[in-house]
Amino acid sequence: MQREGMEAFVSSVAAAVPLPGGGSVAALAGALAAALGEMMAGLTEGREKFASVQSQVADIHAKLTDCRSVLRTLVQEDAAAYQALLNAIQLPRETEEQQAVRAGAVEQAVRGATETPLQTARAVFNALEYLKTLIEVGNPNARSDAAVGAQLAYASLKGAQYNILTNTRALKDESFADSCRSEISDLICRGQETLRHIDKLLTVS
Repeated sequence: MQREGMEAFVSSVAAAVPLPGGGSVAALAGALAAALGEMMAGLTEGREKFASVQSQVADIHAKLTDCRSVLRTLVQEDAAAYQALLNAIQLPRETEEQQAVRAGAVEQAVRGATETPLQTARAVFNALEYLKTLIEVGNPNARSDAAVGAQLAYASLKGAQYNILTNTRALKDESFADSCRSEISDLICRGQETLRHIDKLLTVS
């Protein structure tokens, strides 16, 4: 993101309008987390000292690039999903027919607004796992950078959780809502363990 684009995005978040909001910011944090992992991978590849892990690091590098691409797309998709929900809420509801149409549109929009942060959570959880491996086997000179990425990844994961829990409360499809809550809960638990492991690697002598 160029300086002008970054400043425009930050200013748009700061504005007194509901989007881009926390979901978009969470996705961007995840993209930055993946980018820091890519940096560490790049600083490990091609160095004789790390010859034994070259194939592993190259594979992780490619996967982190994919994660970053997905998460950058989700920055925009999250805002679009929320806008779709706002549009549905604003539909007329003066007649029974209009109320039925509106209710269906709101349900569909809430579902979309739930699926988007769930995609963020899946992508950023993968990035967090890749960062852990890089910190274990990669260039130690970049470990702190990758660890910052891990903290951003977990913040992104929690941000996705908050949005998912908020949106599922409005869903009438309880089966889908329960499935989403169960999946994000599992990702959070596993992410916590990974983050604790990384923190220990960086803080325990």
